[in-house]
Amino acid sequence: MKFLVEDELSFDHCIDDKHNSDSSVVLRYMNALSFGPPEEDSKYKEILKETSIREGVRIFHLLTYRGVEIHILDESSSMHTGTLKSIDGCITISKCKLNGYERVVFESGGNTGTALTEYGQKAELETFFFIPEKNVSLLHGKVFEPDKAHLISVVDPGQVKAAAGLFEGLNGIRHIPQKAWRYEASTFRGFFVLELMMRHVKFDWLTQTISAAFGPIGIYRVLRQCCKKMGDIPRFLGFQQESNCPMYTSWKSKNKLAPTSSAGRRTDEEPLSKVMYDAAPYTYGTYDDLEGILTASRGDLARVGYSDFHGLLEHDFDGKSILDLLRENGVKIFEADGDVVEKTGLIALAGTLRAIIEGGISRGSRVLCCLGSGTYEVDGKAKPEYRMSQLESLLQDCHGMIYAE
Repeated sequence: MKFLVEDELSFDHCIDDKHNSDSSVVLRYMNALSFGPPEEDSKYKEILKETSIREGVRIFHLLTYRGVEIHILDESSSMHTGTLKSIDGCITISKCKLNGYERVVFESGGNTGTALTEYGQKAELETFFFIPEKNVSLLHGKVFEPDKAHLISVVDPGQVKAAAGLFEGLNGIRHIPQKAWRYEASTFRGFFVLELMMRHVKFDWLTQTISAAFGPIGIYRVLRQCCKKMGDIPRFLGFQQESNCPMYTSWKSKNKLAPTSSAGRRTDEEPLSKVMYDAAPYTYGTYDDLEGILTASRGDLARVGYSDFHGLLEHDFDGKSILDLLRENGVKIFEADGDVVEKTGLIALAGTLRAIIEGGISRGSRVLCCLGSGTYEVDGKAKPEYRMSQLESLLQDCHGMIYAE
């Protein structure tokens, strides 16, 4: 992937106005990038057009709180799968088609796996999705009805990555997505932010919930490429949940964690966001890039706990709740039995609120808060095709599924 833009003016000429940002940021901005030699670039962009379903992003002003304007980057309600991972689904599956892959395996806490399954099925790929057993209830059963959409639950969340990797090694099935593909997916979010800035919509802060931080890394690659003045770039504030915050721990201690470290992980507490189950996101090799963003943007990482999250839900904003305010702006957060099902997107909003209260975000600032999930409606009816209790039984347990026996 190569940037074809160096500044805001050249970027403006690359925007495809046939596609609105609330329908597909992939198709709107793909001409700002080159994906190889001319023939390969043209072929890949045609595949993107075929693979795209809906990868929409929009922005709205939510409220002004203690003198701080909070704007929402809504990456959920206009996405085909209800989360920002629709972009990953479109990019990753397009790469698979370009490379001729027919069978792919991946692991996820729920959102990425759902997107890769949905987009993979449209492309007629055979998909094998490994997920922590506790997270199966976060899925929609209809997604996994096709014969080629395989769902494998793993009893121990700590073995999900290893299981997907072993599955690839045993069967020669491609393990996706690649790190570079995830960065590429996030650049399309960066182009949307760049277009806002080009239209003179400026922000002092950009806030987002992170795990491995593929999202902000891709966004800031665009901003640092196209904004020559570093002062034009919003400061980044990333949030991790208190019960699972290894990137935060690394940043605050200035100690890059070894892949086997358990620092930042509290096993005695259920994760606030179940989809962010990964206790070792730094094994993707993203920490150095994240650190670079935090340093260049004068940013920071913070933790969000249960009290912060429920404080956000219970806070009274002139007689309205945060869910009321979101609903008035066309964002309906999905709840079941009175509880928000997918909390990842709202974690960033809870952290932003606390940062304002504590003075980390000062009066007069403008914040762009990323809401990447929360609207997807699940039915809890997904049924795993196989259940893996231990790595040693993987080959035996999955033999019939792999070889259609």
